[in-house]
Amino acid sequence: MERLGRRLSEAAAALARLDELAGKNERSLVERDSAVLRLIFTYEAVWKACQKLLATLENISAASPNATIRAARNLGWLSDEDAQAAIKLGEERNLAVHMYRDKVGEQIESHLGAHAALLHRWLDALSQRLAETGEFGTTRTYRLFEQAIIEKKQIVCMYDGYRRELCPIILGHSQGEEKSLTYQFGGESRSGLPRDGEWRCLFLSNVSDVQLRSGRWHTGDNHTRPSRCVEIVDLDVDPHSPYDPKRPLSVPDDRAGTTGRRSTTSKKGRRRSPRRSPAPKRRK
Repeated sequence: MERLGRRLSEAAAALARLDELAGKNERSLVERDSAVLRLIFTYEAVWKACQKLLATLENISAASPNATIRAARNLGWLSDEDAQAAIKLGEERNLAVHMYRDKVGEQIESHLGAHAALLHRWLDALSQRLAETGEFGTTRTYRLFEQAIIEKKQIVCMYDGYRRELCPIILGHSQGEEKSLTYQFGGESRSGLPRDGEWRCLFLSNVSDVQLRSGRWHTGDNHTRPSRCVEIVDLDVDPHSPYDPKRPLSVPDDRAGTTGRRSTTSKKGRRRSPRRSPAPKRRK
């Protein structure tokens, strides 16, 4: 949620800069060009913030501005009229590369006030939708992960551009972010997925295209290389979760690594190396 709030704050700051010039009755040529530039980057900030909210709160992927606008209209974030106006704004954004033509500059300048008002309504709708989740509200992605844990189902999703096949084990919040400790047993991985799978701690704001499916429940049965996210996991777990909140995880003997030593975990959840006995002194 913190990342979404930051996206909206950045869009609001861009819109405030646009308002400084959009509200003027008369502008010099330099001010006109500056106002159009501010319109362009404000539009970019707003539609990309909308795209992020769609993916995080509604589990909807939208790859382009127009796809984002249509999805926002379907959810009621934009009216039909505002959706059409947003599409026209995108078209004028594309025309801005021809500002060397006076007619193009005059056309965009004449619509600055209407465009700014539209962006205000759009941004207000996004802020309202984010506020509905509350401090620890649940997004659609969060609810799907919760359902998977309860029903012991696998999840297929996209994360950071890679298709993941995983089982969520723990679900909760950490520093205002929705996170889930998962065991990825299939799909793709940036660094290559080990044969026996890999533990991963996911930011749910980066998860999209979530699908639930039946199948074997993987919990790292044959995993021998614990990831750092397992060693330091310290999530404020949902009270309805069957797992204990703030419980540090330790790795069983048969999964501690090739040496077979037991991994120890401190109270803060950080892994400590096991103590070794001093080597015997050699006789002279």
